[in-house]
Amino acid sequence: MIKEKIKRRSALLYLIAGWFLLLPAAGLMAQEDIEEQLYRRDSLIERIGKENVDTSYTYEWNQDSSRWDLFGRDLEFYRANQNLVAVLEQKWYPQKFTFQNHKRTIKSYDESGNVVESLRQSWDTTRHEWVNLRLKTITYDQQGNKSEVLHQQWRRAVGRWISTTRYLIEYNRQGEKSNIVIRSYQPETDSWSNYQRYLFRYDEGFGPPDEALVQHWNKRQKEWQKQGLYSMSYNMRGKKTVESRATWNESLSEWINGLRYEFSYKKDLKTDQILKRWDYGTKRWYNATRKRFKYNDKDELKEELTYRWNSEMDQWELKNRLLYSQKKPEIPTRKDEKGGQTSDSS
Repeated sequence: MIKEKIKRRSALLYLIAGWFLLLPAAGLMAQEDIEEQLYRRDSLIERIGKENVDTSYTYEWNQDSSRWDLFGRDLEFYRANQNLVAVLEQKWYPQKFTFQNHKRTIKSYDESGNVVESLRQSWDTTRHEWVNLRLKTITYDQQGNKSEVLHQQWRRAVGRWISTTRYLIEYNRQGEKSNIVIRSYQPETDSWSNYQRYLFRYDEGFGPPDEALVQHWNKRQKEWQKQGLYSMSYNMRGKKTVESRATWNESLSEWINGLRYEFSYKKDLKTDQILKRWDYGTKRWYNATRKRFKYNDKDELKEELTYRWNSEMDQWELKNRLLYSQKKPEIPTRKDEKGGQTSDSS
């Protein structure tokens, strides 16, 4: 199935090879209460105004009719200072000729313009109200760097947030991340325990890290033990060109390759991204998936293509396709139905 997405915004989408996040100065109590005004807000459209909404539309390929059918849309709500307040995801229901709420993310900022809270909610189609899912709270140090990220989940039965993990970030004298400690919450003892740690190495002493050592916490021996290894390479512009990941094999006492990402650029614009997997038997890297990015004359993302490697045909096969444009598409309507286009229950 191929999907095409038409967007009015021109922001570049990135596939983040997920690892970095966090570390703190003053520690939080395990279940410290958090300001909960965030999820009690009323309609986003009423508060922000339709003139400050950026809309993107998603299309799904209909193989039976050989055409693109409207699938859904994303609405981005901005403040006058250009801060992104919320993203509302809606699905299109052709039988009712209307969009219906699906999920949304709401952000709040401090006086310096830093995101301090990010709330994730889902739409309850029975009660017609938003239901909390996850809350991320970010703390910054005096230099404006992220020092802690607290993740919580909403427990509807008890009507409160329950902590799950904390990411703690420490920096070196150059202001670069030196290590990240991930701690998990233990509800039975109302305490935090070590879970995972990232240690970064810089070959030149500055710039992006060349290596990240991942360790896991051994509860019995109460010590950090090797788990994974990230190795990165960069071009002259400081753009990452290769990221390799390996896992520590205790019985063999060696690192075993797992994944490798390869990136290509045209100046500062990413044009290609390939994911490869390691075959331990043949000792070779094999293609897995690929993304290609195309841009317009203003260097704005215009098209994103996703491929999967066909080993039998020895070639890439197109799976997903995303197109970006400022042109608003024609939306199906039914004149005898009111309120079919915009739901104000955002």
